[in-house]
Amino acid sequence: MIDFCPDGYVPLHEARFTAAKVWYPEQISALETAAAPPSETKPDNSLDALARALSQHPGIPDALRHEFQDIVNQTVHRLRNFLHQDKLKAYYFDEDGCHSVSRQFWATAHADGAIESGTYWPFGKPSSLHESRPCYSLFLRQSDVDALLSDQPVKKRSFPRSKMPELVSALRALDHLNREEQREALRTSPEFGQYRLTDRVLREAEKQVPRNAGWKRPRP
Repeated sequence: MIDFCPDGYVPLHEARFTAAKVWYPEQISALETAAAPPSETKPDNSLDALARALSQHPGIPDALRHEFQDIVNQTVHRLRNFLHQDKLKAYYFDEDGCHSVSRQFWATAHADGAIESGTYWPFGKPSSLHESRPCYSLFLRQSDVDALLSDQPVKKRSFPRSKMPELVSALRALDHLNREEQREALRTSPEFGQYRLTDRVLREAEKQVPRNAGWKRPRP
């Protein structure tokens, strides 16, 4: 539907893909690689193009398709929340110039599907095929998108199993702390802060550094 994008703005459906790549970088990269034909490296730069590539590729397992849909749903939900909270503003253009969509709109059923389609019906969708109502493409300011995404915490990487011996060694060096303090220290350390240290991973490391039931903090 979009034939022209004003300078300084980005179509909402393109911003959706940009946000997904920032919020879920590992998953999107894996999906792009899986969906790309042998002669290509990645599908076109949009979630819709990626969805088409995934649906047309016969070797893509259903689990991967479900993972993609989960990412789409989560991305749409987060963007819609930001729009409703007025941390992000959507705009459309008509003959009278630029207009913003009210934050209240995003909490209503009328907003369902608006982010996915990138379109806005100011008077609601037509109730019949013969009814004509104005419909406009939705845009976000590029500066707003950049600011929003740069403020988001970087998504941590999965913990590689190969680093478990190093995690156990670091845990032993924190023997003067209780378990809760050890976990906090590991999760915020320069060496392991980049990884997603789940309780399961930490429990596995702790089993290799057992403690007696009557453990007490060493005296200074």
